[in-house]
Amino acid sequence: MDKKGGKRLLRRFFGPLMPFFVLVLGLAGCGGGGHDTQLNNDLIRRTDKFFDVAHVSGDVFVTVGYDGRILRSENGGKTWQEIIPRPADWSLTQVNFVEDHGWAVGHNGTIVHTRDGGKTWTPQQSGTNKTLFAVSFADKLHGWACGDESTWLWTDNGGETWTAERIEVSQLGLSEETSLAVPDIIYYSVQFVDTQNGWMVGEYGNIRHTSDGGKTWDSQHGSLLEELVEKGAAEGRDVMALGAFFRVHFTDKDHGIAVGAGGAIIATDNGGQQWRWISREGGKADIPSLHLYDIAMPGQDGRLVMVGTNGLILTSTNGGIDWQSAKTPGGVFTWVNGLAFGENGKGVLVGGKGLILLTEDAGQTWQTLTGEKG
Repeated sequence: MDKKGGKRLLRRFFGPLMPFFVLVLGLAGCGGGGHDTQLNNDLIRRTDKFFDVAHVSGDVFVTVGYDGRILRSENGGKTWQEIIPRPADWSLTQVNFVEDHGWAVGHNGTIVHTRDGGKTWTPQQSGTNKTLFAVSFADKLHGWACGDESTWLWTDNGGETWTAERIEVSQLGLSEETSLAVPDIIYYSVQFVDTQNGWMVGEYGNIRHTSDGGKTWDSQHGSLLEELVEKGAAEGRDVMALGAFFRVHFTDKDHGIAVGAGGAIIATDNGGQQWRWISREGGKADIPSLHLYDIAMPGQDGRLVMVGTNGLILTSTNGGIDWQSAKTPGGVFTWVNGLAFGENGKGVLVGGKGLILLTEDAGQTWQTLTGEKG
């Protein structure tokens, strides 16, 4: 396997989305054109791929990406410093902080941990070599991660020890024929709002939920299939009709939203007992049928910011019902994979071709590190 990403990872990660993802992620950084990137002593290059960013505290942000790179900013993203030596050789896919304690996960079961706000990092033993796509901590002790081949992990001691398990494939929406085609699920996102209540989302519209810290998991995508049947979709009873969900975000144990392939957006206000479609495959005029990778809330006023492929950045002021394009610098055509917000409307988003954009107005307007505004 290629240590820098891996042919098997491309096959597993992109699955039914292969045509899009091989083009966008597999070739990210190649070719000309695109945004104007500020070179910080050659720290940030067009060949860079940043997969996630997290807010630590104040104006401190941390971004992770390809080849184990970790960058840290203390001024809201205006300048960055790389963590040297790199604590991991493998690409890092997501990072999560609880105060100054942070964890990043990635390829080959990689987990690294910091206790000082991202200044220094040490490896943790995950107990698996599966690719991990997401990590969520409810406090400094209780954390969960998920990834390839139905793999999920948990810890109750801050990652000093991790337990790797395999979650059984949900049979909800699977026929006898399709069950043979779904031997396992890739889970792309996990979030826990406390030590008991959490959600994982992934391939084939799978939504898994636990109310006991992961001891048991139920399936919540049934209401989405039922809604498709009610709307007359012939394939509505088959889980194969559902694309992948790439990110789930809950504000509390009742209110959540998830985004995914083909412009898919779903929401719930009862902890996932009932999910409803907001958008799917171009069915809503203000949401293109492009893949959506992340969604965040810059404040407590119902505003949402969502990012995806082709430089897509959308904002909503009414909880995701209606969306408008954010103002961005010209020439941003690469994928945007992660975003995070700090205090006073400051935020950072990251993506392919070394993309880092900054905002100071809760995501309405974005600018490059050079100061070029949307």
